[in-house]
Amino acid sequence: MDARVLREVARNYLEEVSSKMLYERLAALDPKPKRRDTLSVLASFEDRHASLWKSVLDHHQYPAPTERMILKHRIFAGLARVFGVTTVLSAVHKDEVDGIKKYHAQLTAWKDPELTRIFETLLPDEFSHEIDTSNEARSAAREGGSLRSAVLGANDGIGTILALSAGVVGATSSNPEVLIAGTAGLVAGAISMAASNYVSVKAEAEMFTGLRTLERDAIEVDRSTKVLQLTEIYLQKGFSRAEAQSIVARIATDDEEFARVLLAERHGVGESSFSNPVRLGLITGVAFGLAGAVPLLPFFFLAPLPSMIVSVAASTIVLFATGVFRSLSTLTSLGRGGLEMVVIGLGSAALTYLIGLGIGGFLH
Repeated sequence: MDARVLREVARNYLEEVSSKMLYERLAALDPKPKRRDTLSVLASFEDRHASLWKSVLDHHQYPAPTERMILKHRIFAGLARVFGVTTVLSAVHKDEVDGIKKYHAQLTAWKDPELTRIFETLLPDEFSHEIDTSNEARSAAREGGSLRSAVLGANDGIGTILALSAGVVGATSSNPEVLIAGTAGLVAGAISMAASNYVSVKAEAEMFTGLRTLERDAIEVDRSTKVLQLTEIYLQKGFSRAEAQSIVARIATDDEEFARVLLAERHGVGESSFSNPVRLGLITGVAFGLAGAVPLLPFFFLAPLPSMIVSVAASTIVLFATGVFRSLSTLTSLGRGGLEMVVIGLGSAALTYLIGLGIGGFLH
């Protein structure tokens, strides 16, 4: 076995060890007994996988890496410690999916019988892990309205007020005017964001309730038509008629489950534990206000130009952090998500500053 493959095996070993440590850390932090047990089981599987790769390294007398958590798993664990396990489960699920892709690529590229036997053991486990983490991530998503609302408000708050401050600095180079405009924008933006999220969540909840009631009533009035509709959906997905009828017959024994599946398959609406719209609206508004205050604070203490420099520096940190949080739900790279928010936020501020310079030059 050549050195290049052994280096990859060593990386596989380290990633499995790190995954084991991550699941152990998440299990220790999770207050939910059932999910905690799931995470502990996943940790034991990762330990088993690590031992398989370790056996290959030992057999070829190749040094195994020191056991430790890799950077991305340290980030996941840190975020879980501060904001709760539910915030990182989608990212952990994506990590499992990426691991399956990597192992498939290695299985195709490596023709060594010893490694093929290991993949035959690993891959079924990895697919099982993907299902487990996917289920937990979906469950967490139904509980994650507060975090999503906070990230939404913070993203808009920091970007809007930073751009507004930059524009006023460009036009006036006056701290009092920046603070007056910025504070007005902060208050108006927070109220607007709170109201918008309230209306959005309320409308979503009402739509879901209305559709669920419609499907429940239809099941009671004309069950055979609903059975036929769901059967046709599964036929279009490639099931045989016997398979589709068997699946629907099992689902239709429970009216609540039958209605839930009809909502998902006919309307594309997944059940969600809709939080109080007032609460989520307040969270969005407060997050907007707190994040939006960051670019304004330096103007209380420093001259206009130093204030702008400090404002941009502080805002860059907050923009990157909110981008990382957004990536946890969009399943993009954490670093990429953070940098994307920085580029968008600073780009908006730079453009607004230039517009302000132009307006200021015209007026003066």
